[in-house]
Amino acid sequence: MTDDINPDYEYEVARFYQSLGINQGIGDIQYRLILKVLEANKDRSTEFSEIRKYTDPFAERGSIGSKIKTVFLRNELAVKIKHGGYKITNKGLVAANLLKVSTLFYREVDKLSNIIDRMP
Repeated sequence: MTDDINPDYEYEVARFYQSLGINQGIGDIQYRLILKVLEANKDRSTEFSEIRKYTDPFAERGSIGSKIKTVFLRNELAVKIKHGGYKITNKGLVAANLLKVSTLFYREVDKLSNIIDRMP
């Protein structure tokens, strides 16, 4: 179910927002990937190993668990339902929707930038 998540593209989008000075939330690659995986599994429990599958190339060991605790659980974007299992909340789905909108905005800016680059 999470096969449609492209970590490299998400990294590119996060770098774009970081270049605008947005380093947390939509500009944080770990945040983007964790939220994408949680949203993709919204109808069932998301195992920690599923999240790590996408975040390992971009994160140091231990930082993902810490990010889930400090950002997702404390802000009620997700709830822990068992050892190593998380479920996205309605508040988390709103955040995931913001992520989608931010990705669409990036696509439009990128497309416009490519058009401008081709102009003589």
